[in-house]
Amino acid sequence: MFNRFLKQHSFSEYKFRSDIFPPVENRDFWDAFQNEDCVKAAEKELGYAWPVIKATDFMEFKKSGNRKIMENIHFDRRNHLTLFALAELKENRGRFLPQIVNGLFALCEESYWGVSAHWLRGVKNIPTPKEPYIDLFAAETAEHVAVITKLLHAPLTEFCPEILDRVEYELETRIKTPYLTHFDYWWFGYNKTPNNWNPWILSNVLTVFLLTETNERMLHRALEKMFKEIQLYYNALPSDGGCDEGPGYWAVAGVSLFEFVYELKQATDGALNLFDDEKLGRIAAYMKKVHIVSGCFVNVADAHHTTEKTGEMVLLYGFARETKQEDLMNFSVAVYMEKASKSSVLRHTVRTMRRLIYCSEFLKEMERFPITLPLHGALECLPDTQLAVLRKGDMVLSAKGGFNNESHNHNDVGSITMYDGTTPVLIDVGIGVYTRFTFSKERYTVIPWVKSQNHNIPMINGTEQPYGAGFRADCFEAEEGKITISFAGAYPAEAGISKLTRTLALTERGMSCTDSFTFTDEKAQKVTEVLMSILPVRIEDGAAILGERYCVRTSHGTVRAEFLPFEDVNLEADWKANGVTRILCSVEGAESVTVTVEKLK
Repeated sequence: MFNRFLKQHSFSEYKFRSDIFPPVENRDFWDAFQNEDCVKAAEKELGYAWPVIKATDFMEFKKSGNRKIMENIHFDRRNHLTLFALAELKENRGRFLPQIVNGLFALCEESYWGVSAHWLRGVKNIPTPKEPYIDLFAAETAEHVAVITKLLHAPLTEFCPEILDRVEYELETRIKTPYLTHFDYWWFGYNKTPNNWNPWILSNVLTVFLLTETNERMLHRALEKMFKEIQLYYNALPSDGGCDEGPGYWAVAGVSLFEFVYELKQATDGALNLFDDEKLGRIAAYMKKVHIVSGCFVNVADAHHTTEKTGEMVLLYGFARETKQEDLMNFSVAVYMEKASKSSVLRHTVRTMRRLIYCSEFLKEMERFPITLPLHGALECLPDTQLAVLRKGDMVLSAKGGFNNESHNHNDVGSITMYDGTTPVLIDVGIGVYTRFTFSKERYTVIPWVKSQNHNIPMINGTEQPYGAGFRADCFEAEEGKITISFAGAYPAEAGISKLTRTLALTERGMSCTDSFTFTDEKAQKVTEVLMSILPVRIEDGAAILGERYCVRTSHGTVRAEFLPFEDVNLEADWKANGVTRILCSVEGAESVTVTVEKLK
């Protein structure tokens, strides 16, 4: 897509505008900006004393693995800067300019604009300005200061013109020069398959260059480099547009890719328009395909089963509009309206200033959009990603194949989740608070929720699935009412299994899961089926009763349950529970076992 453009076009064919966002003088936009509370919120914070990130705050990540101590201050400073900027843009009386300058100056005085967990992967204790590494949040910070100083350029020039010179210097030394001179950052994708970092960072770096680069030759050089790098991310995505990092990361991956393309269209008054790409349209459609109900989405990888970030749906609307997918526009509006909250979508803690402006633009259209129901058919499928969702009445069943080296991987080939309306019956726990161990060699030993044994898949002869690209599904097929997965290849040789086929069927009362086995050792044929539920569980007459509403039965063997506490604030908030129950159905010597989960009559 991007490489094709480079082969067929030159950037010199286009005139790039730097005034792509409405400045404070554009009163039609800012008077109509839909956050009516930002001025009052900023008034309460006028006495805000900008906290300092101490060296020991930064060092805590390397010392204990805790990244929040540093990050809490980091994001609090940026959130306050955005709040004061929004209030000034909305009110336009100069009351918040002193705190805006204080915030800009405070950020300019930081040694590093990123977070401790990303600084050289935690190798060193504290950062130095001599090594300006561009991580996710250095790029976001650059977007903040570039957009804010652009929108408020005239009042800042009158109030404190020196801050504009300082910001220009910092953007040059921290972002623009390092970006153009480095080819070794892993997230570029030259030597390693890129993940969400690539479009997330590049969308912000693009904003910085479009708003601040006055040298046409340098701008074109930067654009050419960005196109080559974002193409590497585009190449890494399957042809069905799936995001193996899960819906939570699509909001910073797929959406960022959209923003990258949309910025280019805006900056050239529509002349550079790449939205006719078919795969880009499928990337947009991903969120509809993995939707469960309301604000719930299929929970795979390091994701969360619900999203209160309704801004994702607002930006999806823009993505759908630009790729000309009316059904997807309809979906985004319907899900947004169910959870609608302008103050949430346009609050100062939204990732970037750019997104606030885009959301405001799209919201005005969404509020007039006529919704058509239903949103889904009986089957949604991503065949290349190997993910499918079945629907029957209120029952929703999802299943995944894939492999055990996906981005933000959990060892979970063959795993399922089940919902009855908004009630999660069988779950993928997801991930808790990120620490030093989350992306380390200890990930699969320290974190219980990424292990195979804590997903809705079988343990074979006491063996769970290991990490590695070679451990994958052999086959994944989905049709209306039925999903079939073959995944013996997801287990190591010591599991003693040569064939494992999972057949899933959904009815209006529940689901059945039949696993068929071919073992390599007649003496080792033990299977433990695992089901995870946050509903209260009790064992009665060889069955498990979930929440007094659903019954789990197995065709062979015994059923028992064990409770696992979360001991994690994020997971407790996600599931509104303090733990999960692991339901274990143990079978020995059987060629197949069927587990059913059905509503009680």
